[in-house]
Amino acid sequence: MARDKKFFPATNDTQPPEEMTVVVFKFKGGSESMQKGFEAVNNAIASLGPAHANHQRTIVQRTSPQVALPTEGNGKIIDTETEDPPEAPPPEEEAASPEPSDDGKPKKPLAPKQSFLSDFNLSPAGTPAWKDFAAEKAPQTENNKFLIASLWTQTHGGVDPFTGNHLFTCFRAMDWKTQVDMTQPLRAMKSKKSYYDNPSHGKWRLTGIGIEAANDIVKK
Repeated sequence: MARDKKFFPATNDTQPPEEMTVVVFKFKGGSESMQKGFEAVNNAIASLGPAHANHQRTIVQRTSPQVALPTEGNGKIIDTETEDPPEAPPPEEEAASPEPSDDGKPKKPLAPKQSFLSDFNLSPAGTPAWKDFAAEKAPQTENNKFLIASLWTQTHGGVDPFTGNHLFTCFRAMDWKTQVDMTQPLRAMKSKKSYYDNPSHGKWRLTGIGIEAANDIVKK
């Protein structure tokens, strides 16, 4: 019975064998001594004889970034290992900006709850005009401005009880800073000093001690 013949490719015995030299060195010392050590390693490797550039490699491990790598000679440094650089600190978070409204736009300032009364006569006949009265009293604090406006409205403006709209009108006429709710100071002075009375919803008047406190305000 005939057997199948197997053919094997002939090997190229004429190809010269490759040669690899492995050298491991460990140095310890200062920067200058380390540099000299690297130079000695380069010279020693170069003395081994010429080798193909692709097969010759010098592996250097640096343990300190201050130590200089050996200069390129007969051997080429193609692999280097260095310590990982320190991680950069995370960027600082920006300060949170004011929350926008539901539609993404900045919220608008709150509109005042009270409005200007164009038919409120601030210069009635036979009585001091509001601007003259306020200039004579010249109130300096916010509470005193509310007391003076309330006193004139109640005793000279002919409105008793009055509303926050009357006070808003007086403040606008004098170019004083208004508040979103012109009755909030009245509620505070009613609670802390009993200067105001609130006979019905939205209606206000000065009490007896409130009128006295307003009359005591004089120009300084």
